[in-house]
Amino acid sequence: MCHLDPTKMSKAEVSLRLAISFAEHPDATGGISVAIDGAQVQVGQRTIFPLIAFMNEHGWETPKDNEWKGRYLKQNCVPIEIHSIPGKGDVVARLRGNTYRIEAKKGPLIRSRSSQEYPLIREALGQLMTVEEITDNDILGIAVPDSSKFRQLAEKWRNAPLIRRFQIKILLVDRANKISGL
Repeated sequence: MCHLDPTKMSKAEVSLRLAISFAEHPDATGGISVAIDGAQVQVGQRTIFPLIAFMNEHGWETPKDNEWKGRYLKQNCVPIEIHSIPGKGDVVARLRGNTYRIEAKKGPLIRSRSSQEYPLIREALGQLMTVEEITDNDILGIAVPDSSKFRQLAEKWRNAPLIRRFQIKILLVDRANKISGL
């Protein structure tokens, strides 16, 4: 069993939980693409995020070569392809005839004095504006952990004029792989 910090979610965890939710959705078509930097998974011999164990715990078969990058399969779900190619979005999924391009951010699950949530959401929005590949059918969004402060900011910023005009989604991801804001 992989052990996750109960006080925060890493970017890899947010991305994978969102990808799993998309892959298990009945309207998903094609595969789900997830960009994860190797430093989010392992640095030297130190494991940062137990990606293979995490995916296996959620019922996903590991790629044949047992590397963390590759194609993960689960019965009755579209495949999830994990790679390290930047610039296309952290999670890219086809759902209901649209392509979702989502930038993910890590963050705390419990309230702290430092309020990291505000700069994390702003950074994700900035990264979203610099995605290198986009089509007319793309729906753009960001994904952050579902916590009280992130929820408060998401509810407020979903009504910001430019976010509404460009229909940018602010998604909240919880530890049960439930997504709000879709």
